[in-house]
Amino acid sequence: MKMKKKIVGTIGGLAMAGAMMLGGTGGTAFAFSDSVTDPISQLSGNEIQSNIWMSATAFYETQRYQVSAKFLGYNPPNADWIKTAWTLKANGLGVSIGGVSGGTASGNSLSGTWTNTNNWISDYSGSYNISGVPISGSGSNTASFLAKGVKQGATASIFRFY
Repeated sequence: MKMKKKIVGTIGGLAMAGAMMLGGTGGTAFAFSDSVTDPISQLSGNEIQSNIWMSATAFYETQRYQVSAKFLGYNPPNADWIKTAWTLKANGLGVSIGGVSGGTASGNSLSGTWTNTNNWISDYSGSYNISGVPISGSGSNTASFLAKGVKQGATASIFRFY
């Protein structure tokens, strides 16, 4: 009886591991992300940071993303305005993006912007679906700001295979 339980438990564990590897559980084991932080020489003690995150889901599942622009520092603590501007693409055979929540889709790309005033952060998240046969995907996010008459930007980008 103990041997039977052990075999059933082992088979069950292998099945669960296989389902997770194929994305069958709907969960994301990891993600694709990038973060770039640049100093602002005209504003000592401040930095501009761009962040982008894309779920590592299979192409036939809903794709999720997050982008942000951060004005970090104390001189001043907030920017007059801070903006995050992103573009996501899926490349392959007959690929198009649809079912968008956050941004505007056109063919195989999705883009958008979000601006906050008198703040230190501008962030956004959304989702989309891919149709066709995607081979690769990419994303970029540019963070920009205006503070004390100074404008600067930083760009983070990612690349993935489906």
